[in-house]
Amino acid sequence: MFNFKNKKNFLNRKEFVNLVDSDEIWSKKMTLVRTKEMIEYLEKEMSKYYFEIDNNFIMNNRRKGLKSMIEERLLSKDDDINDVVSESLFNFWEFVNDEYAGNLSITSMELELPLNEVIKRDDEYRIKGIICTQEKDIILEIMELLKKYIDDKKEVKE
Repeated sequence: MFNFKNKKNFLNRKEFVNLVDSDEIWSKKMTLVRTKEMIEYLEKEMSKYYFEIDNNFIMNNRRKGLKSMIEERLLSKDDDINDVVSESLFNFWEFVNDEYAGNLSITSMELELPLNEVIKRDDEYRIKGIICTQEKDIILEIMELLKKYIDDKKEVKE
């Protein structure tokens, strides 16, 4: 007999995405205050879940590119703060949604694994739909970068 009291509560990607209004993010019209509130809400919600390492998780080049764009944009000095945050949030939400892997051949070469193995692992991870420890850590890292940028820029403006 299965004991439901011991069942671990894992974070399902679709449920995580549905915690907020994605249209609000896609519109690129969220205020800095609203963006920070949303990020803090997502962090709080993530803390309610259990995460495990998943060896099928692959940080593919598409996701690496999204993360890199966010990091580079947040380092920019001359851009409008609201544009930087809204574009970065947009890329962050693309990262979280993880709708497609992009070209996995580069990832295959980087990991020194056969392409069919990389595709198989990526497919298995996506089908499961559960956010693992490795992915959670990256998501939290990006959210922290966004919050810090907002806080730093607000201090400069005040």
